[in-house]
Amino acid sequence: MPLTLHHLGLSQSERIIWLAEELGLEYNYVHHKRDPIFAPQSLKDLSPAGTAPVMEDDPSPVTNSRVVLAESGAIADYLIAVHGNGRLGATPKDGAVYPHFLEWYHFANGSLQPTLFRVLMARASDPSNPLVARTIAKWEHQIDMLEARLAETGAYLAGDELTAADIISFFTLTTMRGFSPVHFDTEKNKHVLAYLKRVSERPAYQKAMKICEGEDFKPLIGPVAEPWDFMKKRS
Repeated sequence: MPLTLHHLGLSQSERIIWLAEELGLEYNYVHHKRDPIFAPQSLKDLSPAGTAPVMEDDPSPVTNSRVVLAESGAIADYLIAVHGNGRLGATPKDGAVYPHFLEWYHFANGSLQPTLFRVLMARASDPSNPLVARTIAKWEHQIDMLEARLAETGAYLAGDELTAADIISFFTLTTMRGFSPVHFDTEKNKHVLAYLKRVSERPAYQKAMKICEGEDFKPLIGPVAEPWDFMKKRS
């Protein structure tokens, strides 16, 4: 198998393992442990980014040589185009689904994930700082946007079918909440919570999370999120 996917425990690289499972790809899997919180040297040796995920395709059918990528969105695009025959992506041929796919696919890394990370940083610096309240308000506004979209589709972000837009977004709504605990209101966010439950029941997601985090791992799909144990020790 020329394709190797590298995962850092409890990180956004879970997206890539899940995507590969949804696409039915064959791949070699390498698990990296945090050292003690951040990425270990083994990941830094693979890419100048020094972060997860990392994908190696050796040889790539595109270049006939080794390709190494280290950005979630870039890896997702590559896997869909090169190994997935376009599945879980969208093009203009998909009609009305296409603009929705584009918006939510890029919303994940362009808005949602950076905002929750800023919540984490703001809380760590000074919880009483007015910036914390403003950042949380921005996060809640973005969740309101997701709530409205999911109420509209009753299914997934791009429409009736799961796409890479869901796979890229899901980490921020689940695993990332163990780094920066935010809670969902059972009434105000009922469509988001239903979405988390629905998506978490997909066989490919369940398989991917067992690969990434072990048989006993419990995804953070409920309204309340507690910090991961190593984050508790840090505080």
